[in-house]
Amino acid sequence: MRVSIAQTRRFGAAAEAVQWLLSRVSPADLLVLPEYWLGVEPLSWEEFEALIRELRRLAEAVGGYVVGGGVAVSLGGEVKSICPVVSPEGLVKWGEKIFPSAATGERLRVSKGRRLTIFNAAGWKVGCLICVDLLYPELARRLALAGAEVIVNPASITADRAPLWKALGLVRAFENSVYVAAALGTGYNYADGRRAEGGSFIASPNGALLDFGAEEGVYTAELDKQEIEYARTRRRYLEDVETPPQVSVD
Repeated sequence: MRVSIAQTRRFGAAAEAVQWLLSRVSPADLLVLPEYWLGVEPLSWEEFEALIRELRRLAEAVGGYVVGGGVAVSLGGEVKSICPVVSPEGLVKWGEKIFPSAATGERLRVSKGRRLTIFNAAGWKVGCLICVDLLYPELARRLALAGAEVIVNPASITADRAPLWKALGLVRAFENSVYVAAALGTGYNYADGRRAEGGSFIASPNGALLDFGAEEGVYTAELDKQEIEYARTRRRYLEDVETPPQVSVD
């Protein structure tokens, strides 16, 4: 599967962002955008529908699926962080951020999510965990046991945490025998002044890391399903936990 990672600044409007991306993308089965690439203010449902129309243009251009990052949307009286999955035909489905960040204060304005998502792209099963949800091993394992072979992670990470995030991606990929593809934003500051400077990567199920550095751009890699087959045959982690042993904690 050909996967593209968009490492972008924050844009003021979806049309502006999509135009920037259209000048840089190439054919891909999957394109992943970062978290809060349109800023942190929530979109109304009408604005969300307009965003989907723009993402359809992007999906048509790459000829595959677009994971539209992590986007705050007002839904039924509460704000959710959503990762929309868009094909050239339109919105396929979306997942939600299960655990908004307590450390950054995000949890004060964004409600906890209740739905993870898996979709099919080019014969692969792809799941999505938004930003800090990757820190919860239970969520990644839930997706892997449901059949995910790739976990995409739209995220916004400060430069001081980027090395930690790469280590986290390697661990989640290795322990679940999946690829982890993280799209991180770059070129902006957090409210506390810390800088986001990219660090997007793809971690393989066998311990390899492809690091895309700090510069904004669209980066592409080919994923090999034989890497997953080798990992799952050799290590059997998922097989072991499908029927967990009866253990006690004293």
